[in-house]
Amino acid sequence: MLTPHSIYTRLGRNEQERQLAYRGLFAYKIEGKLLEDIRQATNKGLALGNDNFFADIESLTGKRVIEGKRGRPVGWLKNKND
Repeated sequence: MLTPHSIYTRLGRNEQERQLAYRGLFAYKIEGKLLEDIRQATNKGLALGNDNFFADIESLTGKRVIEGKRGRPVGWLKNKND
C-alpha cells in the first residue's frame, strides 16, 4: 500500500544504502547565524542566497526576493493628490 518516493529510492541501490544515505542528510547540525537566516527567510517567504542569486530569481519571477523597508514609501501622499 505504500510506495517509496522516487527521490528516496535514488539514495541507494538497496534499503540499507538508502537508509544510511538518508540519515547522513541529518548528520550535521545547523546553528548560529545561518540557522537564523534560514528561519527568517522561510517565515517571510524570501529567498536566501547571495546578490547574484537574488538578481537571477528577481529577473526570472519579476518579484522582489529580499525584504524591503516597512511602511508606505516616502512621499506616497504627494503622489496620490497629483
